[in-house]
Amino acid sequence: MLKFNAKPAFLSCRIASQAAKIGSMLAILVVSGLLFAPIQLVASEFFASIDDLPLAPGLAEVVEDGVTFDSPTGRIVMAVATGKANPEAIRAFYRKALPPLGWSMARGGNYSRDGEVLNFELKARGSVVRLEIRVVPAQPKAGG
Repeated sequence: MLKFNAKPAFLSCRIASQAAKIGSMLAILVVSGLLFAPIQLVASEFFASIDDLPLAPGLAEVVEDGVTFDSPTGRIVMAVATGKANPEAIRAFYRKALPPLGWSMARGGNYSRDGEVLNFELKARGSVVRLEIRVVPAQPKAGG
């Protein structure tokens, strides 16, 4: 006696059809979720003028307050962000975020990388914090 483990063809087609419908529905949900996601989820989490510098949580860049200038010795950039955040949490965020991006702690709370110096200043007015970050060319060492 011969036994066959084959399913009827109509059942295999039905299963494949259901799987295709589920896959299509998932794709639609993902795409619609991206289209209708809040702008904050889609927006970049980095400064526009310093594209490899992340924004600390709770801050939003104020692009119109920033300045970018190319000088013969390198770029000069000031980026500004504001928001309701704890100043110490912002400092802690950058202490942790900057070293993996190649920035090394330097004197006076500044950071240095590839011939540039980064410093930031926090100004708090009530619960609103204004962060000003400056990236300028490093000063040549005396005798160099």
